[in-house]
Amino acid sequence: MEPSDPRLVDLWPKGSHSQEQEAVILSRRLQQTAMVCLSQDQFFIRHKLSTFEALLMVIYNLSHNESVDQGWALLGMALNIGIALRCNVDSQGLNHLETERRRRCWVGILTLHTYQAILFRDIDMSFLLDIKTTLPADVNDNDITPEGISQPSSAPTQMSVMMFKVRLFRISTQICHHISGPSRLEVEPLNKFDAIIAEEQRRWDSTYLVDGAPNILDSSYAYWCILQTYAHQLYLLLHRPFRHSRSSCFLETSRERCIASSVALMGIHRQIYEVPLLRPYLWLLRGVTSLKVLHAAVALNSCLLDVRSPFESGSYREEFNKLVLRMKSLSRRSAICLKAYRILLQLQPQFGAENQQLPNSGTPFESTIEDWTDMREWFGADLFNWVRYENCDCSTPD
Repeated sequence: MEPSDPRLVDLWPKGSHSQEQEAVILSRRLQQTAMVCLSQDQFFIRHKLSTFEALLMVIYNLSHNESVDQGWALLGMALNIGIALRCNVDSQGLNHLETERRRRCWVGILTLHTYQAILFRDIDMSFLLDIKTTLPADVNDNDITPEGISQPSSAPTQMSVMMFKVRLFRISTQICHHISGPSRLEVEPLNKFDAIIAEEQRRWDSTYLVDGAPNILDSSYAYWCILQTYAHQLYLLLHRPFRHSRSSCFLETSRERCIASSVALMGIHRQIYEVPLLRPYLWLLRGVTSLKVLHAAVALNSCLLDVRSPFESGSYREEFNKLVLRMKSLSRRSAICLKAYRILLQLQPQFGAENQQLPNSGTPFESTIEDWTDMREWFGADLFNWVRYENCDCSTPD
């Protein structure tokens, strides 16, 4: 919800001059309250499905409002609680409703691990693929009763996007395992994974688009956009070793793929920010999605700097500059977006301009930012000259 929402007006202190800041304070207070409630229930030693579901929501909220890594310890705990509650196996004596609740919780664990796999890809999640489980039914909530499950609908259900995310978890885990191993520079696996991602994208098109165009009647287009951010993130990770002309395994098609996926990610970010149909999903830009688009901006800059033949960079620079403004606006309610905004400011002077040098930050900015694979290093305290931007105007532009 936006701070200007009439339903929130009674929550703001009288005389408050910054509803944005009040919204941040309220959000964090609610997050802390949720953690206190979980602690009071002794969730770490008393395992109940209801508190387990609440824990998953807390981790999800952290990923989308604070930072993915802040939920890492809780996610490890959640995995073990899920196993203790036998969410990964079908227990005897449970009705259909209780069984589906457990199956859905397990899917939630897997999808939360997807964030870790593709944003911090050196963490091998493949052990989770070895845990055999039954997936939940692809049905709407009201199709499930204690007595049984209604026949699945031919239309997308409330669970369809989660089922796609589970497939993405498996694919991203396999890809991240590959790019951390000895075969990462081989073309054959590259082509294989490219084809797998493209096939998933075709599935999304057939499920959520209408004759290739957005479905404006429900949430279908929003789900399509969300899924596409994963696909393009994976393309960037796959093609990174092949995209630079100085690399011994350079492929021009990989550089083109990186440019196309970077532009696509930035375009989706812009649509979620600007398009009224997607306005209810604006909160997605305060966490994981903005991390992905920061990755895209860095990748695009690296690729454009490597292009030696003349090309028109105006459209790319325009898209980049719009992204900087969006991050500036979003930074009022997101620590991730504030840090991303500062990083983009340092990239902005040399974006797409050959042989330009970045301002001296006192650290090897360019060589570190060139490695797209682990964004934890990008937010390190020593990498950037934060003092330079200490007094920058991070207010929302008019």
